[in-house]
Amino acid sequence: MWNMPVHKWMVRHVYFPCLRRNIPKVPAIIIAFLVSAVFHELCIAVPCRLFKLWAFLGIMFQVPLVFITNYLQERFGSMVGNMIFWFTFCIFGQPMCVLLYYHDLMNRKGTMS
Repeated sequence: MWNMPVHKWMVRHVYFPCLRRNIPKVPAIIIAFLVSAVFHELCIAVPCRLFKLWAFLGIMFQVPLVFITNYLQERFGSMVGNMIFWFTFCIFGQPMCVLLYYHDLMNRKGTMS
């Protein structure tokens, strides 16, 4: 449930202010994703003391995915968008990021001792 408050905050404080400054819709979306990606990376990098950009890249990978999903939904229906979300977010996306951070954290720990 944390995602909805974060989404609303991003829309209110990043996306809409971009639109009010006459930034077109697509660049405003990219800016909102960029801000979100920076915050996600910081949420992992600071406590782990590990700055690897996996969370940043995972969030930024969603930008083209939004446009691809919208195109496929228009062409094949809403079920395709739902399938793409579940595959990329739950099966491939987050587990891959967790494994990459764990791998990097364990390799860093192994070189320090």
